[in-house]
Amino acid sequence: MRADDQVPAVTYAHDDPVVVIIGSGAGGGTLAHELCAQGVGVVLIEAGPRFAPQDFINDEWAAYEQLTWRDRRTSSGSSPAVRLFPDTPTWVCKAVGGSTVHWGAVSMRLQAHELRARTVYGAVPGTSLIDWPLDLAELAPYYDRAERNMGVAGTQGLPPLPANNNFKLLAAGARRVGYRAVSLGTLAINARP
Repeated sequence: MRADDQVPAVTYAHDDPVVVIIGSGAGGGTLAHELCAQGVGVVLIEAGPRFAPQDFINDEWAAYEQLTWRDRRTSSGSSPAVRLFPDTPTWVCKAVGGSTVHWGAVSMRLQAHELRARTVYGAVPGTSLIDWPLDLAELAPYYDRAERNMGVAGTQGLPPLPANNNFKLLAAGARRVGYRAVSLGTLAINARP
C-alpha cells in the first residue's frame, strides 16, 4: 500500500470480535498482518502519521527531528544520554511503522545457549533468571518465516550484503587478535533487486 492510498473504512459493532493493537511497529504491525491473514478483524492504532517515500528527509539529524516521538518525557538514571540530553526524545519513531521506520535492520537469531541462560550460567543472585520454555528448534520455523518475509540478507537463499569499509577494518582487527569467525551478521536489507 502506498502512503496516499485510502484504507477502506470498516465499522465494527460494539460486540463484534476484533483485536485492537496499539502501535504499528515490528511487533504490532507483524501481529496485525498475521491476524488479518487469518481473517481476524483488527484495529491498528498508531499515534503518528503515515510518511510517503518522498516525505523522508535524507539527513540523520533532520530525520530525527521529523520522526521521533517529540512528546515531553521524563529521564532518570546516570547514563551519559540522560545527563547530557535529559529532554531529548529517544529514537522511538512516532509514525506508521513505528521504530521500524528508522531501524538498523539487525536481525540475529538467538543462539541455543541464550535460551538456556539459567542452565548455562547458573543462578544469578538477586534475579529470577530462568531458561526459556522452548528451545531453538521450536523457534526455527518462525525465524525462517520472519527472515523470508523481511528479506534478511545472508539467510533463506539471499546473498549477504557486501562488506563496507567499517566492517573490513573491524574484521581485519579481529583476525589480527586471533578471531577466526568474523561475519557481517544478518540484516533485514534486501541484498538484490
